[in-house]
Amino acid sequence: MKKIIGLFLALVFAAACTQQVPVSDYKKGIEAAKNKQYDQAIAFFNTAAATEKDKDMVANALYNAGLCYGIKENYEEEISYYKKALEASDSCQPALYDLGMYYKKNGDNENSLKMFEKLTEVNPTHEGAFYMVGLIYGENGDKEKSEEYLKKAAELGSAEAQAAINQK
Repeated sequence: MKKIIGLFLALVFAAACTQQVPVSDYKKGIEAAKNKQYDQAIAFFNTAAATEKDKDMVANALYNAGLCYGIKENYEEEISYYKKALEASDSCQPALYDLGMYYKKNGDNENSLKMFEKLTEVNPTHEGAFYMVGLIYGENGDKEKSEEYLKKAAELGSAEAQAAINQK
């Protein structure tokens, strides 16, 4: 259930990758995903990605195909599609965030840091990205950079960052 709720939130959030009205195959993919027809949704998203010319729209379609793979618990394909989304548009915020979390969860702080730092450049108001960068720098022993990013995250409204600052 948590993954399904996450899908709907991510589908809304993924609109940040686009600036155009979605193409019809993309809309069909959204509808199929809402109806839990994930294989069909993946097919529609792949068609949209193959036929769309706008790089942000392509990234959005690929990202959403990845989400569907994640719900199906095919995590290898999920991560593959997030990477494809970033190849299409290196500013696809949900792909940057989700890959950053994936790398962090799997102990790859170097790649996680790259994803989250890029996200702070793409969206300088993304409190979660600033928080994660602060955490990673702290884990890597760079207290100065950790504090800098945690303060920024707290300024942006991150309660977690504020709590981390208060613990120091």
